[in-house]
Amino acid sequence: MTSDEDLLPISALQHLAFCERQCALIHVEREWEENQRTAEGRVLHENVDEGYKTYRRGLKQFAGVHVRSLQLGLYGKLDVLELVKTADSPNTCAFLSIDGAWELNPVEFKRGKPKDHEADRIQVCAQALCLEEMTGQSIASASLFYAQIRRRDEVVLSNELRALTLRMIERLQTIVTQNILPPPVWKRHCRACSLIGVCQPQMVDGERTARYRKELLG
Repeated sequence: MTSDEDLLPISALQHLAFCERQCALIHVEREWEENQRTAEGRVLHENVDEGYKTYRRGLKQFAGVHVRSLQLGLYGKLDVLELVKTADSPNTCAFLSIDGAWELNPVEFKRGKPKDHEADRIQVCAQALCLEEMTGQSIASASLFYAQIRRRDEVVLSNELRALTLRMIERLQTIVTQNILPPPVWKRHCRACSLIGVCQPQMVDGERTARYRKELLG
């Protein structure tokens, strides 16, 4: 069990799944640089936060809902929490001052398109785990909305995804509490990272520097 002041942001899991060194630079070394991708993502989230709210029969959507888990040591803010009316669930939305039975579906907005790694799915799974602790309700799925292709993907919160997310949470806690800064490793996704100038993965050794220059110019 973690106290409020020791909670880590859920978004750190997305950084961790993308790159352990990037995560440590942000959440241990407190480094941050913005590039076009991060700026576009920030603007997207700001636009969602500006009163994104929908009500229609059997459906409610709220932006900027704060969640936390003392058990997992996490806190965060949902882009959108979607509530779907149901007769099968208990009243679990007291934290929103809403009566009745509702199924909960966290929705995370992303600027790009679906990725070939699990970072986005881990982030939204962690959001759901926090909601489960707060409400006592089991959540079967969540959603990822990708702005570039304007498509919402359902994320089934399988046992495998939950187990992966819990392992990532444990690794995040280890990195932060032990002040671990993993060494730089050049990968193709380094070119998209806003912290490439701070991390300098191209400077690890001569072979990797040559590979970096070939990748960058190619």
